[in-house]
Amino acid sequence: GNTKPKGKKLEGVEWADLGTLGSRVMGGTDTIAQVHPKKLCDAMWEYSQEAVGSKLVIGKVVKAISNDDGSICGVKLDDGTTVDADALVVACGPWTDAARNWFGTEAGSKIPRMSGVKYHSILIPSPRVLTQAVFFQGHGDPEVYPRPDGDAYITGFPDPSTIVTESPGQEEVRPEVVSRLIDATKKTSSELGDVPPHTQQACYLPTTTDGIPMIGALPGVKGAFVASGHGCWGILNSPATGEAVAEMLVDGKAKSLDLRMLGVDSPYRR
Repeated sequence: GNTKPKGKKLEGVEWADLGTLGSRVMGGTDTIAQVHPKKLCDAMWEYSQEAVGSKLVIGKVVKAISNDDGSICGVKLDDGTTVDADALVVACGPWTDAARNWFGTEAGSKIPRMSGVKYHSILIPSPRVLTQAVFFQGHGDPEVYPRPDGDAYITGFPDPSTIVTESPGQEEVRPEVVSRLIDATKKTSSELGDVPPHTQQACYLPTTTDGIPMIGALPGVKGAFVASGHGCWGILNSPATGEAVAEMLVDGKAKSLDLRMLGVDSPYRR
């Protein structure tokens, strides 16, 4: 329903006050924290520039270049230019599937297929800074993540998994899905329901066929690695993934994580 339930408001419910039949606490400030994806990426990139002088080259890889012994020595971009390298880490999220064409048929086919689950999301400026993230059951099972800057990030209604053909940053935002998110917000919160979103967007969650992230060396190609397929946990697991990949690059083996189950050719994969 779209009206407040009669009687006393559910104890402990901060803003989800419309039609709420019950609630269960999943954790508190001592067990749960929130990571803002862009702020984390910006901070990590700023550190990498300051610490070791990392440089960003924007381009689309179309081919991995190898030495006579099969080891990586660079990549070719779609504008015809090349970038020298002694290692190549494929960490392209839902676009990792394109890398199957970079290494030739035999090596490329060893990379398991990677698909994407498209999620739409909206950002609503809440009248006050909220503190409770809520995962609904009903009305499309939306998820609402309030942020300290006053925004409420709302997502839900995923598309079926598919091989991603849309380019990064050019994902279509479908108005009908945005409308469903807005409608779900109206049905669950009097505080947020009448506030129009200032941002409407869509993205893909990278998903392997078996649901297991893919982290490890590419068999048969020395210096080539894959790190992708974390689903909705990519940002959360990215620091640990990055550390493990760095160890593989420098020491030849990950020491901080046991990656046997997650390898490209893992026997655990289905």
